[in-house]
Amino acid sequence: MMDFINRIFPSINSAYQVFISILDILIVAGLIYAILVIVKNNSKTLRILKGAVIVVFIDIIASYMQLRALQSITQNLISWGFLVFIIIFQPEIRVFLEKIGRTTMNQYTLASLNIKEEEIDEITKAVIDMSKTKTGALITFERNVSLKDYIDSGVKLDSKISTELLLTIFKKNTALHDGAIIIQEDQIACASTYFPPPSIDVLQSFGSRHRAAIGISEITDSITVVVSEETGAIRIVEAGKAHFIYQNEFKEKLIQYLTSHDDTYVEEVGDLDE
Repeated sequence: MMDFINRIFPSINSAYQVFISILDILIVAGLIYAILVIVKNNSKTLRILKGAVIVVFIDIIASYMQLRALQSITQNLISWGFLVFIIIFQPEIRVFLEKIGRTTMNQYTLASLNIKEEEIDEITKAVIDMSKTKTGALITFERNVSLKDYIDSGVKLDSKISTELLLTIFKKNTALHDGAIIIQEDQIACASTYFPPPSIDVLQSFGSRHRAAIGISEITDSITVVVSEETGAIRIVEAGKAHFIYQNEFKEKLIQYLTSHDDTYVEEVGDLDE
């Protein structure tokens, strides 16, 4: 069939080859874009990606200089690299594929997160009260990436969101005061759960709560609210960044963070905390 096209319609064959070349370039560009989306705003995965680039660079040099032993090592690393990439970036890949599967890829809504504005009001009242009384708090909202492992390691609650319950949980010297609570859809799923430390260097003024919030934000797409026990300052943490929030704008900013991927609308500060 292709021979027939070559003889009869050479111009069509030429156009077909151009189309295939363009398609090939677009597919490769799409794969590169997908990788950048997966690793963006995550310093840990960026370092891993840099390491992979270095391995490929060393392999090219080893091939050019005919360093057989070194090349055998780099070839093995590259051969297993794809599987390692899938394992390491599994949460990020799942988020990316879920985005692709949506009918719209613009923004979340409170409805899509299964949380109502009335429940945001309850959280807002509690956070502002704890800020005024300098009661330390760590409140994490689950979005696309599952926090099931952390929920299972905490104290299960599955309770309705209320100001009174939040204030009781974080009241000083109570059994559940330490650690974080996780809000899953419209419930407080658990309390007193602990997150991994951050992989990046953070300000020395940041205490354990802020470090935990940054740590979980590096490996998931969660949103975490932190109230400082030392100063009462409120911060929202996303994608490894902590953003200072004034009391009178907390509800508005929390909704913005929960329903958007854009982190440019909150002033980022970093030296006012515990």
